[in-house]
Amino acid sequence: MIPATWRAGRIGQALAVGCGVLALGLVWLGAVAPLWSFYADGQAELERRQALLARMQGVAARLPAMRAAAAARRDDGAEGVTAMLPGATDALAAAALQESVQKMANAAGASLTAVETLPATTAAERWHKVSLRISLNAPWPVLIALMHAVEQAPARIFIGDVHFHSPVVVAHPATLPIQASMVLYGFRPAEPGAGT
Repeated sequence: MIPATWRAGRIGQALAVGCGVLALGLVWLGAVAPLWSFYADGQAELERRQALLARMQGVAARLPAMRAAAAARRDDGAEGVTAMLPGATDALAAAALQESVQKMANAAGASLTAVETLPATTAAERWHKVSLRISLNAPWPVLIALMHAVEQAPARIFIGDVHFHSPVVVAHPATLPIQASMVLYGFRPAEPGAGT
């Protein structure tokens, strides 16, 4: 029970104002702030969807030109030359891929410590996936240069299953070698009746 002196006079008024501020704070934290946050989250989601819509409309507008360019390259035979690994068999394609990767590694300043040819697989009965697993020890800038060279290769070579391991954690690791392994793969057309 509150004493009578606290309910009257300046003390009572200050107590009433304090209770009112506390009640407003509780209402704000319990009702207004969650509603405000819900509205802000909804607004952010709406803006994200509008940006996605604009990007998709841009892609859809460029689609006819992209299809025409792809058809022109296909008619010229350029797509098959640049996108596929050379070689009539999986073994020849793997050898060409290994030679290409070795040249890229040497150009980047890296030396491969291990190269393993993985078994070829067939994708959608139209393509043979030819893969190599490589291992190397090189500083970070050299690894990035090698990955950039793979990205810029004339034949489409993909990088997967990347693992990095540094035996020492230091303040300036850019010059220390990092153990890396990755799978590099490309595709060649599967020709009916041809041997793999």
